[in-house]
Amino acid sequence: MGEDRLIGVFDIGKTNKKFTVYGESLKEISCETARFGEVMIDSFLCEDSNTLVKWSKSVLSKWLDKLSALTVTTHGATIALLGGDGGLVMPIISYNHEVGDEVRRSFYKEFGSPEDLYIRTGTPPLGQLLNAGVQIYWVSKHFPDKYARVKRILFLPQYVTRSLTGFEAVEVTSLGCHTYLWDFTVGNWSKVAEELNVPSLFPDIRRVWEPIGEYSGAVVAAGIHDSNASLLPFLITGGDDFVLASTGTWCVLMYPGAPFKPSREDVYRDILYYADVYGRPVKAARFKCGFEFDYYLKHIGGENYLNLLALELDRELAVDVLKSREMFFLPTLTPGTGQFPKTRGRVEGSASDPLRAYYYLNLSLAVQTWYALKLITGERKLKVFVQGGFSKNKIYLTYLATLAREWEVFEAEYHEATSLGAALTALSALEGVEPRKLRVEIPVARARKVEPLHVEERSVESYREHFISLCSRTV
Repeated sequence: MGEDRLIGVFDIGKTNKKFTVYGESLKEISCETARFGEVMIDSFLCEDSNTLVKWSKSVLSKWLDKLSALTVTTHGATIALLGGDGGLVMPIISYNHEVGDEVRRSFYKEFGSPEDLYIRTGTPPLGQLLNAGVQIYWVSKHFPDKYARVKRILFLPQYVTRSLTGFEAVEVTSLGCHTYLWDFTVGNWSKVAEELNVPSLFPDIRRVWEPIGEYSGAVVAAGIHDSNASLLPFLITGGDDFVLASTGTWCVLMYPGAPFKPSREDVYRDILYYADVYGRPVKAARFKCGFEFDYYLKHIGGENYLNLLALELDRELAVDVLKSREMFFLPTLTPGTGQFPKTRGRVEGSASDPLRAYYYLNLSLAVQTWYALKLITGERKLKVFVQGGFSKNKIYLTYLATLAREWEVFEAEYHEATSLGAALTALSALEGVEPRKLRVEIPVARARKVEPLHVEERSVESYREHFISLCSRTV
């Protein structure tokens, strides 16, 4: 297959924004990046949508007459409320924005208990505005005049798509992203969505690979939630009996082979179900791995923290750190998230120098990953593929392979699975077939097995047990 047709993918992270151009054989042709984060607007923590749209249009203008297909992938739990003129009724509120607990208490009083909603939607009660349904409810109750002007609701991938091309859609990967709006037991809008009357405010539901229009000669796909974009290449190449650890600001562990059996004991452990591109539930666990890594890294490394990132793995030092049990970086910096939602994020103990502290930081995050892995797989011992930012971190990977010795941990050789997965949906829209029917080699299939440390199991178990015991202390 040649490279006559080009595919453009916007991959919009919380801070890192990227536009990648692929050939039709999925070979990367070009990549342009930018960094900008959240902003405060009228006392709200918001997405910087003005800068995002301006940057996206500028980048697209350089390639538009060369592209055959275009799509957008970005994080979930983020919605745009549009008025009759197509403009924003309110700024695009960040899911990191804090609202009072009274908002959630009122929501659950009106729509049902967190436990009952979880059984049907696979959505746990999360802090901040990580539940899109709660955000819609909050706006409708606290800003009724503004909400009365809302004529259209779009998730962030589709808002960017609309801003660039004018085409609108909604798709199941965003609807099923811990929103309370999607009922997995019926494969349709939930009771919460119906009672909020939001289905009438969304466009028609389209498949992520479905063309929703053509813009300046480029077929436009519907867009996709970023964790599901990361998962798609592995679904195509590996079936569903594996776990994908998609790492960045969040570590999202996705186990597509698990049945849909939401357990009441998981409601408050950030165990949830995503909808994959085919609408099937995907059991997952998440915690803010990258967020906590960045926060603590700057504290232990100071101005020289970048030097720590450049370190190569020292296996002898890694073993000594594990056995010494001097230091523990404990969750949770964002209360209400992760598998230890009530634990107060803090550091217990100390290390003799920043180097050892850096090893302990990676070890602590690997313990959290191991614990989340155990919760979603139970007794199943599967292959675990790590992709994203932490797939380049040899210290973290080696500690994870040591802690999860019963599983097989693999470093994905192709680190940009999110953009690649989105590119697959755009190529599918161009070809007019669903992703599994594409005739193209998918580079994400290549992976290297991570070798664990040579250390006795009792040392591993001792650190693990002490870490979990410290997490049980909430103050």
